[in-house]
Amino acid sequence: MMLMERYVDLTSFRLVMALALSISMLSGCAARQSPAGGNGRTTGTTSDIDTSVLRAMIVDYDHKGSPEELVKSRNHDAVVIGSVLGFEQGRDIYDIDGDPYPDRRVVMHVRVDSTIKDNGIVSGGRVYVDLDQGGLYHNGKSRRSLGDFRKAIPAGVRVMLFLFPDRRTAFRIEGAQNGLPSGAVLATPDPQGVIFDNGSKLVGGQEDLEGEWKAMGSVEEVALRVKKALGVE
Repeated sequence: MMLMERYVDLTSFRLVMALALSISMLSGCAARQSPAGGNGRTTGTTSDIDTSVLRAMIVDYDHKGSPEELVKSRNHDAVVIGSVLGFEQGRDIYDIDGDPYPDRRVVMHVRVDSTIKDNGIVSGGRVYVDLDQGGLYHNGKSRRSLGDFRKAIPAGVRVMLFLFPDRRTAFRIEGAQNGLPSGAVLATPDPQGVIFDNGSKLVGGQEDLEGEWKAMGSVEEVALRVKKALGVE
């Protein structure tokens, strides 16, 4: 009988630890759960952007129905608009002693074209966003490759980001500086804080857009509302 590869289910403890930062900052945020088969609630595919690669897990949180609600309720350290440059291999995070499988990460590099708010996240006109690479096979190989991310979200795609500084702690982190140039700051996105603009509509990165978000046609429109809410000229 042939052995078939199976996906590694992350333990509940690891999932809780993986979201420790978000839980501390987001009202009503709860533990993530890894769905069977890997993808999140929806495929997230539209035009030439396939956000399913960003939906390896589902997160429960207090969804905000408008840009104003989002920025007034969560104190983001950076809000920027930019263009995706690409994806690089990130770190391996082992949350507990003896854990055979890491939480594997990728880093999305974004050139910043417009800064609405920044408390030290932007470095050299770039931001570096920590993202989940998805599940592993039993042999430790990543289910999704960097090539999968680069194909799904090609360089040049415009994106708006609502970011916090990464403060992840764990039993062991291997390659903590992977995917980062010297002196760069790793950022963690708000669950609602990755919004792509494909030229005709907005596309939620980690979560589908809902409420007033669905009526907005560009990141510039979102930016105007965010600036007004924050009192930024």
